[in-house]
Amino acid sequence: STPPAGTAARPGPPPAAARRVRGGASCGDLRGRLLTGAALPGGDRCPRGEAEEFKVVYSFPGIKYCRVLSRLKLLQTATTLAVLPPVCYLYLQGQVSQPVLLYTTGVAFFAGVMLYGMSYFFRRIIGLIYLSESGRTVKVAHLTFWGKRNDIYCPIDTVMTSDEAGDVKGELLLQFKRYNSKDTLYFTTKYGQVVDKQKFRQIFGELQ
Repeated sequence: STPPAGTAARPGPPPAAARRVRGGASCGDLRGRLLTGAALPGGDRCPRGEAEEFKVVYSFPGIKYCRVLSRLKLLQTATTLAVLPPVCYLYLQGQVSQPVLLYTTGVAFFAGVMLYGMSYFFRRIIGLIYLSESGRTVKVAHLTFWGKRNDIYCPIDTVMTSDEAGDVKGELLLQFKRYNSKDTLYFTTKYGQVVDKQKFRQIFGELQ
């Protein structure tokens, strides 16, 4: 019905595109939103212990091997770098030759480059994807530089569908992209397991 003259009409809800890019809240606010079932701003990280339960949607068993390799590479690089100063000292004392010094320096440099490259890749591989019981919040688990687990919470409205991310059926690595973040994570349905296909389609839609 038409509102009486002089009464301003109540604006309707914002369009979906506008709702997807709302951001910025403190972790205290995020916990409050989890208690009420409200959506979280994309990319915000909160302490564990949230009230709302999450169900596993996707699982990648190989993430445990990525974690082991990441930590072994850290150990190898640290060991190599620890050997370099004594070799430099012995070279200055005339007890080792220049080729030995150059070889040790080259190995340390190569180990550092490999550590950066492997860490860059491992930190972007998703181990687990969850969906909250309300269907509003997606939780993604991936590795940090130190090989530890890190959880990212984001509203489902901020997650791009597979079609929007540019993925096609049969690709080895699929992209996890958000409208309000430039970071891109990756997951694989070839070597990973889609635990709940219905919830998976709810998040990512159908692969074309």
